[in-house]
Amino acid sequence: MSTLYTILVVVHVLCWIGALALINPISSTIRKGASHAVAAALLTGLIIVGLGEMADLRDYNHYKIATKLLVALAATVVAFVGQRAKEPNPFGRIGFGLVAANILIAITW
Repeated sequence: MSTLYTILVVVHVLCWIGALALINPISSTIRKGASHAVAAALLTGLIIVGLGEMADLRDYNHYKIATKLLVALAATVVAFVGQRAKEPNPFGRIGFGLVAANILIAITW
């Protein structure tokens, strides 16, 4: 079970890195695939927490998890809406900020 947990953590981190790479804050564009990377990171994060709680692998700070969940939900909505909007739009910078904030919360909290 811990091997599956580790694999999911790696996939989760790669999804956030991919989302960060696919959103360009300078030109405020969201490339194709960024919304799917953010949605995959959200889904793998939910699975990681569920698996960690179920198998008693980790003791989670639920305030941190709730904060990351809200930021990930907002980033997912912004990525999907921003990908469909005409270029340039403010959603690129907002999405990049939300993804970066989620990564910073994970690292620093």
